[in-house]
Amino acid sequence: MLVQPSELNTELYPEIITAITRSDPNEVIKQIKAAEDFCKSYLFKYDLKALFGDDKIDPVTAPTIEDEQLKKTVKIIASYWLVRKANPNVNLDLFREDWELMIGNKEIPGWLYDIKEGNISPDWPYKADNIETPEDESAVNDGTYWNSNPKRTQRF
Repeated sequence: MLVQPSELNTELYPEIITAITRSDPNEVIKQIKAAEDFCKSYLFKYDLKALFGDDKIDPVTAPTIEDEQLKKTVKIIASYWLVRKANPNVNLDLFREDWELMIGNKEIPGWLYDIKEGNISPDWPYKADNIETPEDESAVNDGTYWNSNPKRTQRF
């Protein structure tokens, strides 16, 4: 995992996390995993094992790329989902603003959205080429993806 449960203390006070999760550490881990998976869906063209590590390998491999902005984004997403679960004395508007800053959408692009669209190019490794596919995925990772149907011949 890129973010450990204790690292959420930079976004939420420990007593707030305890109140929301009712002292269940598995709930924090679930929210962090969900936040990481959410980020991965935006960062599909990058080497996700280098960015997030691999928790399916025994022993667990740590990420090889240290990016504090990515960690901050995962923490904000996980915290936002925790706060939405139960809102004990937390200003939800501030978390919504952070959400928009980190994720965004077409109208208000955020950090992850801009990376996905190719407006921001972080210094991260691209996904390695899969030799079993006909095209070289490592060569097409220039931020532009397009495809078309084969040209049709019209016969009347």
